[in-house]
Amino acid sequence: MEIPTILIVDDEPDLLKLVTARLEGSGFKVRAFTSGQEALHCAFEDAPGLVILDILMPGMDGYEVLQKLRSNKNTVDVPIIMLSAKFSQEEKTRALDSGADDYITKPYEPKEFISRINALLRRSDRQKDVKSVKNVLITGGAGFIGSHLTRALLAKNYNVFILDDFSTGREENIQDVKDNPNLHLIRGSITDEAILSKLVEQCDLIYHLAATVGVKNVVEKPLDTIIYDTLGTVLVLKYASGKGIKVVMTSTSEVYGKSVAIPFSESTDLIIGPPDINRWSYACSKLLDEFLTVSYYRERGLPAVVVRLFNVVGPGQMGRYGMVIPRFFKNALTGKPIVVYGDGEQVRCFTDVDDVVEILMELSGLEKANGEVINLGSDREISIKDLALKIKEITKSASPIVFEPYSNYYGHNFQDIRKRVPNLTKLKKILGRTPQTGLDVILEKVKDYFVSHPQELEDV
Repeated sequence: MEIPTILIVDDEPDLLKLVTARLEGSGFKVRAFTSGQEALHCAFEDAPGLVILDILMPGMDGYEVLQKLRSNKNTVDVPIIMLSAKFSQEEKTRALDSGADDYITKPYEPKEFISRINALLRRSDRQKDVKSVKNVLITGGAGFIGSHLTRALLAKNYNVFILDDFSTGREENIQDVKDNPNLHLIRGSITDEAILSKLVEQCDLIYHLAATVGVKNVVEKPLDTIIYDTLGTVLVLKYASGKGIKVVMTSTSEVYGKSVAIPFSESTDLIIGPPDINRWSYACSKLLDEFLTVSYYRERGLPAVVVRLFNVVGPGQMGRYGMVIPRFFKNALTGKPIVVYGDGEQVRCFTDVDDVVEILMELSGLEKANGEVINLGSDREISIKDLALKIKEITKSASPIVFEPYSNYYGHNFQDIRKRVPNLTKLKKILGRTPQTGLDVILEKVKDYFVSHPQELEDV
């Protein structure tokens, strides 16, 4: 393997000698300059593997050098680290927004400095060949959305590695593809660092779907929700960053909490409920996951996108954790009362799982999506009461619709969200389109699924 050349520019000769010695001691070839103009001439003639660039220099400062490097065809993709004499969040943001891949404050810890250089070089090598993606890891791949994504990727001849502990995922979800030679199922938790690190090393792309499923699960197990969702994401991002592979991290509309700024925009302030209400443990955990993901992009250059999902539904979804559509279908098809919690006036927008899978796959290949938080859902509203009426009509059921307080199912202090509608402007800007499958089509697909799989009604 060819030893990369590192070009370093700093107007402090003593520091330049010290850093050069450390880099050469770590096996790098180094070209050192005290002048930005001289460094540019060298870089344009023979593009280095990485540039370390001091921000404050006389004559031509670091930002001018950075701009010229990014404007030249030979150096446009070269990873760049900006150095600053003191930490400033404003300066750091400016450096990253200007096109730098990392920002390091002087004086720096030598081992961390070398580690961050190596991480940047690895990411650069991975990004040189975007078409090299062949092996894909799906955390939570045996779940509802994960299993649909698995089928779609297998259909395109990817090697798919599923990591799932089957706490909520089901073997039945992937039964039809279990013998596919490109499918590799690993039973284990994303909190198992040894298993996760080996899987990441084998893969070129990660869809991080593993998380607590269902409002009822969250309400009953808030501690498990917080630990599993946050620690798992920390580990996924840590090992993905080390290898420099893209992460598509799914989040949730729950993070909007009790906001009334309808429709919900990604730039909207969030209003989360108090910590003594268990329901909000999931929202807080996923919001922290979002901050972690965006921070890895901004500080470490990790290619990653956060996708906030809104009520994803379709064939194969179970209602055991509170999912409303399969629960309504079970009662309608078995002649039991269709139970609506609350007054039924709460509004939701339901999104077809196939639309979601298709868009997740497209976002995984879009560089302009990196570092973004994006709403993904339908913006077609329906009240839960009208949803119950629609399902009763579709199934020609004689089941009565009854209304019960939330406390019968979720406990006495449960807080619901009255209206949840996404603003899809950013998704349309980045992708050029939004999910189009209407609710009537979705419900017909779900009905057909339950009619052809009557045994599944027992598990709802």
